[in-house]
Amino acid sequence: MGTGMAATAPESLIFGDLFGTPAMRTVFGDAALAGRWAEAEAALATAEAECGLIPSAAARAIAAAARRFTPDLRALGEKTVLVGYPIVELVRQLGEGLPAEARGFVHWGATTQDIMDTAVILQLRDALALVEADIEAIRAELARLARAHRDT
Repeated sequence: MGTGMAATAPESLIFGDLFGTPAMRTVFGDAALAGRWAEAEAALATAEAECGLIPSAAARAIAAAARRFTPDLRALGEKTVLVGYPIVELVRQLGEGLPAEARGFVHWGATTQDIMDTAVILQLRDALALVEADIEAIRAELARLARAHRDT
């Protein structure tokens, strides 16, 4: 046996498409999840600035950093094993490119669970959009078949 065996059926090259589509796996993939964490941090900072809790300049910098954020997934994985959750490393990575005066406002007042739960909801929103598109395609095909075979 060679290496590269999948740990779960959805990750399997053999069985994976029985449990989802490539598009759905992308929505729930590690890179997308880390991106959603960054998006949640940006939204938090923006809302906090609107309420006067953090400086507007810091919020703008955090939002800009989140838009261009490319996570180091290996480091996220390594730190998650050490700490038990990934957000500490995410905050460090997100803060790397920020001016010093903005860095301390990443994750201001939030819990790890706040960010992780928000990211899951954003993933579910994207997943539901894929499901809705599939349902619409099925509906359209069923309507086409009904028209084509109404006299059958």
